[in-house]
Amino acid sequence: MKALIIAAHGSRKKESNLEVALLVERVSKKAKGSFETVELAFLQMADPLLEKKINELVQKGATKIVIFPFFIASGSHVLFDIPELIKQAQLTHNHVEFKLTRHLGKIEAIEDVIIHEVIK
Repeated sequence: MKALIIAAHGSRKKESNLEVALLVERVSKKAKGSFETVELAFLQMADPLLEKKINELVQKGATKIVIFPFFIASGSHVLFDIPELIKQAQLTHNHVEFKLTRHLGKIEAIEDVIIHEVIK
């Protein structure tokens, strides 16, 4: 099974976490055929945490897990926390292929998204 995890920061505010969850639902619908499942995980303050979500997907039979950091800038979570979690997961689940993508702010088309939004 090929899985995509969209990893966000997490918030104490349910509304913020729900907003990300709704985004993940929309991505899931558009990713049909590319991923068997698209999941949400957080780094802190909300469940499910990324480490728990990785373990859950492995137990369900995931053989490839792609992790997309839903972060604008490359702070500690992007530079250290997520890569370290993936490194540990790879050691624990050496039969699973892990791929970490660029974070949202590094994607070249982000400028187009911003321009599209502001000139509506």
